[in-house]
Amino acid sequence: PKYGYRLLIELDNGNVVFLNMADKVETVRFYDLKDVDFFNQVETDGYALYWDYGRISISLSEVYEMNRVKREEAEKRKGIV
Repeated sequence: PKYGYRLLIELDNGNVVFLNMADKVETVRFYDLKDVDFFNQVETDGYALYWDYGRISISLSEVYEMNRVKREEAEKRKGIV
């Protein structure tokens, strides 16, 4: 976990993914993560990120999708797409 509801995810292949969850903690699914101490208790089993023994979880494919959508939104704002 990093400051501002961000996660630094290091993959086995050496790649690094930054996941900004700041907008997600305002949704019903992730609202409990708004508590910073709880957010910082993130764990992984190598296939997903989870909190509270899996009560809240995000699969690796969801992480990729969240980043893809954010990247496309940023590119549209910049007029790249």
